[in-house]
Amino acid sequence: MDKFLLFTTGGGSTDPINWNSSEAALYSVKDLKSIKPTSSSTVGLFFETQDGREVVTLTVVNGFHSNVIKSIISAISFNDQALISVADVDGNKFINKNIKGVSIKAHTNHIQSLTGNSRTKLTVPRGNWSSCMIANIDGSDAVNLTLELYDGTTYTALLSTISIPADNTLKLEGNEISFDNSTYVLYATSGDAGGQLTFTFSY
Repeated sequence: MDKFLLFTTGGGSTDPINWNSSEAALYSVKDLKSIKPTSSSTVGLFFETQDGREVVTLTVVNGFHSNVIKSIISAISFNDQALISVADVDGNKFINKNIKGVSIKAHTNHIQSLTGNSRTKLTVPRGNWSSCMIANIDGSDAVNLTLELYDGTTYTALLSTISIPADNTLKLEGNEISFDNSTYVLYATSGDAGGQLTFTFSY
């Protein structure tokens, strides 16, 4: 029997006429690829659908991440119902009492350009992207790129002076530069004052 996971954010209760895909979603269990804590108060469920990657983020009581994850896995494994309400805010049904809210994010891209060689903050809207494409759009010169994490006190290098040839693109998978965005901020530095880089984060 195929099983499906239901999520609603509460939008159907507050504005039922204007529901959209960020307020309610039903996913096949077959599309669920991973579940993991994404901050001190959130758990992420990552789905690979025919429309691309989608992420459901559960707001949970701090310290109860494992408890929530175990409840989801138990329901998938042992529940004999096809429909599993993981976090149905509209219907006030939760698979675990420590779930306090939910958000749904479909596949999106965040694009930012970097010009010059000053250390620049990358305004990534959230963590857990599926990939990052870094394009050197300078037609003649290679650019040396450094990526660093900043915790408010210390910069820690993730990539140091990686050369990207002119008119070429470096692709990084999410697990190659993943980090806790509730603790760290991502900074980029170009080794070429005239170099131009474009960052595309895919979710």
